[in-house]
Amino acid sequence: MTRVGFIGAGKVGCSLARYLREGGAELAGFFSRTPSHAQEAADFAGGQAYSDEAKLVAASDVVFITTPDGQLAEVAVKLAATLGDNADGKVFAHCSGALSSDVLAPLREAGASVCSAHPLYAVSSRFDCWQELSRAWFTLEGDERATAAVEALLASCGNHVAHIAASEKPRYHAAAVMASNLVVGLYQTAADELVTCGFAPDDAQAALAPLFLGNAEHIAAAGTRASLTGPAARGDKATIDAHLSCLSGDAREVYRQLTEVLYRIASL
Repeated sequence: MTRVGFIGAGKVGCSLARYLREGGAELAGFFSRTPSHAQEAADFAGGQAYSDEAKLVAASDVVFITTPDGQLAEVAVKLAATLGDNADGKVFAHCSGALSSDVLAPLREAGASVCSAHPLYAVSSRFDCWQELSRAWFTLEGDERATAAVEALLASCGNHVAHIAASEKPRYHAAAVMASNLVVGLYQTAADELVTCGFAPDDAQAALAPLFLGNAEHIAAAGTRASLTGPAARGDKATIDAHLSCLSGDAREVYRQLTEVLYRIASL
């Protein structure tokens, strides 16, 4: 059985560890710069809390480095210096959406295999989101042996996996941000327009929720083309012009640009 360790005991580390354990993986445990965090993670997900990351690596076949992105390069250098003759057969994976496996190059140069394994999901909680990861696609890139090892772990949990090139990580992450973070901005822009119409701010966000959630469910189930409604789908230029005439600033430009995308979808 593959033994899995985690360096970093935050949201992604705790969630992914518990999820993989439930899928049959054996957890070696956690290392964190804050020992209490490692202990909390071990109590929650399994394994033990390590005070020395080298001992965690020695006890693991696959090590997920789930630190903040800005710490990955530093952690890779430090771990590479401790590997010695133990690099052969070791797999290291980070879970950054923005960075490629190349940030772990010191470990690759030391003889280990490395990859990135990003869950295409918004992991917002240390102790709750593991139950939602069965819905997530994971995107892999890196060394063949590393991606194969991580894919095998995910296959036991039933997840879909996509493979991309390291050079495409920035574009991939931009796409993820569009579908997740930027939607928050679009929702707020729509709510602001309702407030201008006379809605109370809280009422504006609440009123949009059924429209937003229903549309999201339709897109997820049937795709964008089948879910398209509204003036762009009907070719109703008069209504679109009326909308543009009353909007201003960023809201007007967002509406104009996205309407062009909707025209393209409607023509498919």
